[in-house]
Parts: sequence; C-alpha cells; structure tokens
Amino acid sequence: MSNPILSDERWSEIRNTEDTAVTDQMTIGGVINKSMLLLVITLVTMGVFWMTFFKNGQVVPGFYPWMIGGVIVGLLCVLVQMFATRWTGIIAPLYAGAQGLVLGGLTLIVENIPKYQGIASLAAVLTTGTMLGMLFLFKTGIIKVSKGFATGVIVATVGLMLGVGLLALLSLFGIGTELRSALNGSGWIGLGFSAFCIILATMNLLVDFWFIKESADKGSPKYMEWVGAFALLVTLVWLYIEFVLLLMKLRGRD
Repeated sequence: MSNPILSDERWSEIRNTEDTAVTDQMTIGGVINKSMLLLVITLVTMGVFWMTFFKNGQVVPGFYPWMIGGVIVGLLCVLVQMFATRWTGIIAPLYAGAQGLVLGGLTLIVENIPKYQGIASLAAVLTTGTMLGMLFLFKTGIIKVSKGFATGVIVATVGLMLGVGLLALLSLFGIGTELRSALNGSGWIGLGFSAFCIILATMNLLVDFWFIKESADKGSPKYMEWVGAFALLVTLVWLYIEFVLLLMKLRGRD
C-alpha cells in the first residue's frame, strides 16, 4: 500500500533534518516524470513476459517461478525502501520490473481461462480512469483532502493489511477458512469485500496526491520525487489487482 511510504510524519522529519537548496527540492513535475518512467518499466516487463510465455496462442509452462519471484522481490523492495529512502531511485525501478512479472503472470492466468478473457484489459481501463478521475477531483478541489482524512485512510489501510495477513496465517491451521472463502468467493460478501478494497485503494490515490503536493510545497529534498512515484505505482498496482479480482468474481456469477 502506498500510505506507509508517504507518511506525513516521515516526510516532515526528512524536511527538518536535511538542508536542501532550492535547486535540490522536489517538484510535482519531477514526480510525474519518474512515475511515467516506472510505468514504462512495468509495461515493458509485462510485454517481455508475454512474448516469452505466450506463443502461438498457448501458455508456455514455467512462468510461475518468475511470477512468484516478482512477488518476493516486490515485497522486499517495499520493506527496504521504508528504511533506505535515499535509495528509492534504485529500488523503485526494481519494484516496477518485479511488478511487471507479477502483473504479467496474473494477466496470463486470467486471459488463459475462456470466461475471464478480456478482464485484464477492462481492469487496466478502469484503473486508468479511476486515477485520472481522482486526479481531476483533487486538482479542482471538488474533493478536499485533509490530514484527518489521510490519517483515517492510513488506519483503514493498515487495518486491512493486518486483517488479511492474520486471516491468511490462521487459515494455514484450518481457522477462518470459511470466512476467507466467502471473502474470495463470488457471493455478496466477496463482492462487497472487493468493492471495499477498491474504494480504499481509490482513497489512497487521493492521499498520495495530497502528500506529494504538500511535500513539494514545503520543499522536500529532490530524491523524494522517487518516493512519490514509487508510492503511486504501489497504489496503482493494488488498484489494478483489485479490479481484476472483482471482475473475475462478477464473471464467476454467470
């Protein structure tokens, strides 16, 4: 999730402990440029993944280890970045490449099942539309983000992460398996859970925009542009995956 990366207290501490010249301050334009670069890396990696493991209309075996490796590298990148902010310029591209493997594998799995074909493209359109819509609402001031709003979104996001993680751990011991099945199923509970995750991810986008703007206005150091771009990519990947899962559940009801 993006909010742990874009912690207001964390950015304030960085601004207070570092002496930055005007020429070394982050800008919103810099964040946009770096975000575009990370998206290109992700998409190119996905393209290479597809060309490697999808040939002549058939899935080529052996892509699962690459996909799982992408998940592991992605998680490590997020954890390392939390304690090595200055290295985000190196960590963020690695994360983008890793997510290209993850999303490429997920898309390959989805598109290989006849009833789910087309879902990946639709999820990409919905993700892009949601991002642009939230950016428009934020820029025009139709939706105003405050520190209280950001704090509430952070608490909800962390709560969701802990809840899902705990449920997954308990299910290994046969506890809560019915609840987990319901959340992942295509029933009303599963659909409601997916809708909640999408709404929360969308709120995270607003918080991302707000933190980036606030930090740029207050003169955060230049390398924090990478942190902002990294955080946006984390949120967009999460949002895309949630759209894919929701669409799969809807198709599963047919």
